[in-house]
Amino acid sequence: MKRSLVLNTLASASLLLTVACSGDDGGGNADGSDSTATATAPDGDDDGNESPDDGNETPTNTPPDTGMPDTGTDDNDTGDTTDDGPDTGSDDTTGGVPACPYTPVAGNPSLALQLVADGFDRPMLAMGDPAQPDRLFVVEQGGTVKILEPGMSSAPAENFLEVNSSNAGNPVLSAEAGTLGFAFHPDWPSDGRVYVSYNRAAGGGTIIEEYTVDAADGSQVDPASGRVVMALGQPASNHNGGMIAFGPDGYLYIGMGDGGGGGDEFNTGRNPSQLLAKMLRIGVEPDGTPDNPVACDVCPDLGPLDYTLPADNPGVDGTRPGWAPEIFAMGLRNPWRFSIDVTNGEIIAADVGQNAWEEIDVITLGADYGWSDMEADHCFGGGGCATGAGLNQVNGDGITAPIYEYGHDDGCSITGGSTYHSCEVPDWDGTYIFGEACDEWIRAIRWDGSATETIPGLPDFGEPMIGNGWNAWGDVFVTTVTGNLGGPAGNGKVYRLAPE
Repeated sequence: MKRSLVLNTLASASLLLTVACSGDDGGGNADGSDSTATATAPDGDDDGNESPDDGNETPTNTPPDTGMPDTGTDDNDTGDTTDDGPDTGSDDTTGGVPACPYTPVAGNPSLALQLVADGFDRPMLAMGDPAQPDRLFVVEQGGTVKILEPGMSSAPAENFLEVNSSNAGNPVLSAEAGTLGFAFHPDWPSDGRVYVSYNRAAGGGTIIEEYTVDAADGSQVDPASGRVVMALGQPASNHNGGMIAFGPDGYLYIGMGDGGGGGDEFNTGRNPSQLLAKMLRIGVEPDGTPDNPVACDVCPDLGPLDYTLPADNPGVDGTRPGWAPEIFAMGLRNPWRFSIDVTNGEIIAADVGQNAWEEIDVITLGADYGWSDMEADHCFGGGGCATGAGLNQVNGDGITAPIYEYGHDDGCSITGGSTYHSCEVPDWDGTYIFGEACDEWIRAIRWDGSATETIPGLPDFGEPMIGNGWNAWGDVFVTTVTGNLGGPAGNGKVYRLAPE
């Protein structure tokens, strides 16, 4: 059975979706109140001490089903005599992505969440191998990345990658910390490098590390190949951000929260010289010129790090004087999950709010999204601000409005998803799926560049959506846990959106 997510009326009237992330007072419950939250919100206005889910909303799960077709891709790369770099386990001799394998479903069927696999340790991300989209790399919060091969229905015991223990120690410092991001090099699989973002136990910094696939075994990285690309300090255990992804420009995008606490306690949101509360963009290739000498004041042992700065970053080309050179956009509170559209490169981030509003933003070069002067399109902290700008429009204070927002009467912590482009249901093309970590629903919108259409979703899914994912076919993946985000390992699931 599949869990129905009604999307029969793509032209239906708008629903008010209110998923503002948990109110973050630096130690309260996920909704900013003193009451116990159903689940710890990934946004991070808390210290990870909320009570876990009582188990009364556990859904009836779909029987294990990969939800992914077996394309017959050669998983062993046998017969491939081309020297194309480390063997990634997929037949990449054609140099392209296998054709979308689904039989198209006409019209607008009900949407289902199809269980792909379970048994994961708090899965944060499920990304398809760029050369073999039905081969999923699943990021576990506890410090590992596992490969879910086609046909598997539960988490494998073997790890593709385990974060450097000398840097990480026990990486799950709180419900919002741990291993939070993963990305393939843009030239994968001919370039066998991958990138992982995690929180360091000692000092709480964020580490972005590069590894290369083992030349003798494509099912794991070479542990000795680890290189720290970037590091920055995290003054508190929440709002660690952590999502990373390469854009079509070949640069690495890094979503950073405001450093935690509550109410922008560390004054990073409005400070353009700080890397926190920003979307960052860097080149991962070392150029021999040390960068980032002071960004990680709690990581002095790492020494100066070597990455490159895009020439058109606003703090590099002079369009935004005073901006740190790594910054792409600013004014974000906690972009826990963002995605980059596989068709047009559009960056969509769900920014977890404080006590009242959750928002979805289209992130563009040089834009300011308002935190902590604003929470979504509302003034924050008692100060004045220019509200009422049109969707994705710049207001009188130079702040770009979200394309969607909802209030805390409907949730407390938004989890960003990704945009559907699969050939399986052509009428769903361009639909953005996202979810709620507190109220445990999943919904959808469609943004056409000027207006946002709200689409009915699944109001009582019963599992908090904590992560996202996509593949080169345009499939959308959702990751969940049962109960508390910082709870026991082994309770995480990966779902694929599919027609019922």
